Amino acid sequence: MAAPQQDKEHEIDGFHQSGMRKGRARRRKSIRLIARLVRLPPASVELVRFAIVGGLGTATNLALFFVGVDLGGMPPLVGTVICFAVTVSQNYALNELWTFVTRGDGKLAWVRYWKFIVASLVGLAVNVVVLVALIRTFSFPLLVIPQALGISAGMVVNFVASRQMVFQRSR
Repeated sequence: MAAPQQDKEHEIDGFHQSGMRKGRARRRKSIRLIARLVRLPPASVELVRFAIVGGLGTATNLALFFVGVDLGGMPPLVGTVICFAVTVSQNYALNELWTFVTRGDGKLAWVRYWKFIVASLVGLAVNVVVLVALIRTFSFPLLVIPQALGISAGMVVNFVASRQMVFQRSR
């Protein structure tokens, strides 16, 4: 027996629209419940936010690195330094205004910016050491792969230095 025509208009790939709406509402309700049950300590929230900011910085870094090195033929170390120069400002602003906003006044400041650059340079050194070690040890189809691994190693150093040295709690 054929289904009535009006029911077919409300079906998408075998799923009834009202059922999909109910499913979405249940998922949203579940997410809100989990968020209320899981209260992360401030350091964990900062780490998650730092990772998100770092992810945006990494996306910027890798896109620039891919264009400059893999497509443009720029030497990998030169590309790394240029990518660092672009993303350090982006990451400082986002970390100051969002990640560590509870530790300060939420305003951009030259002193913290320069401290962030120093902390980031230490992270860059870790990035470069990992990048060079991987390039000399392994063969990669794209050099953006060891760059991503170097960025990951540098992130750990950056978070600790940023939390302890740059974005100290206001006294």
